[in-house]
Amino acid sequence: MGKRKGQSRVSTFPFSLFLLICPLCSVLCPLLFVSCDGLFPGPDDFEPSGTPFHLDGNIELVAVAGKDQGFPATGTFPLSFNCRSRTSGTETDLLPAGLLFASTSNRTQHMLLLKPQAVTAPVGGGTTELGAFCCNEFREIPRSDDTFDIGPITDNSGLVEIAGLVQGRDISGSLWMVQRAVWLVTDSSGLTQEYRDSLAALPPGK
Repeated sequence: MGKRKGQSRVSTFPFSLFLLICPLCSVLCPLLFVSCDGLFPGPDDFEPSGTPFHLDGNIELVAVAGKDQGFPATGTFPLSFNCRSRTSGTETDLLPAGLLFASTSNRTQHMLLLKPQAVTAPVGGGTTELGAFCCNEFREIPRSDDTFDIGPITDNSGLVEIAGLVQGRDISGSLWMVQRAVWLVTDSSGLTQEYRDSLAALPPGK
């Protein structure tokens, strides 16, 4: 009698456990795939392409990294541009609108300049804060432990259009609207006429 009870307990336990686990799997599995999305970018995930950019030969690039704090007026997130002079004096260069910074990690967004920004290279080295926009909505924002490669200047027609629309415009008070326009190009169906009109209506500025 005791043996039959033991057998019954063993045979029903897996089925009861199955009934308990199945609802949990239906919830947890989609969450797992979403969390892994940044680790395995899809075939349509935006990747930098365009014309190679070469920094002034008198400047040595040390590193480009994210930055945990800062509120740049020219982009939604700051990048730390670390460089030093190759000469006996301070050197400067102008980074053009449309310049991309390629993330070295699949988890982190590639970054884009929409305004020309000057960098300064002292003899002993120094850092310039850049204001940049994110190009991959479903990846992580840049942090101080994220690194980037410089260039190229984008050949993406939508991003080129945005850069042209904000040229000579003050974007400092509308950074998130501009950011959304970038994501419409890189992660959606493209720039809408509404966003074109909004960008063109930004107040005059540098």
